[in-house]
Amino acid sequence: MERTKLLTFAVIGLLLLNLLTIGFVWLKPDQSSSLSQGPPPEGDGPARLIIERLHFDTQQQQQYRQLVQEHQRQTRVLNQESVQLFRAYYGLLASTQPDSARANTLSHQIADNQRSIAELNFAHFQQIKALCQPDQQPYFTKLVDDLAHLFGRRQRPPRPNGEGPPEGRPEGPPENFPSRP
Repeated sequence: MERTKLLTFAVIGLLLLNLLTIGFVWLKPDQSSSLSQGPPPEGDGPARLIIERLHFDTQQQQQYRQLVQEHQRQTRVLNQESVQLFRAYYGLLASTQPDSARANTLSHQIADNQRSIAELNFAHFQQIKALCQPDQQPYFTKLVDDLAHLFGRRQRPPRPNGEGPPEGRPEGPPENFPSRP
């Protein structure tokens, strides 16, 4: 009889713990609903965030959205060029003796393209700064501090079906590496 009581208390305790966990997850403030909706649409999230953080009025918002459209157009052109350059660069590996002069030229072109993207982004934020009124400049300064956090992770589009390398570094060296003395 003692064993039955123990199992009954254990089942009741686990059931209560389960109900508490479900209640906590369900009643948790809006974080779970924003996660289930996924990330904001491409371009809308940062634009909306910048408008809110800089406290833009209606006219500034219109000017800002025009800047964003032009910036996105120019970025698309540079990104397409980047894709073509990388395809040509890594395509050299298909031949038995890759042309090292061509590889060197392509690597310099890739570097120039990446520099152009960085300069384009810098100029874009200078234009945004110019839109700000003097009382909005402190908000812009705070935004600049957060730029790496806001845009740093969006370097590459997500891979379909989770293909590609896993996130983070693996523990230790690969198995085929010799051990250290």
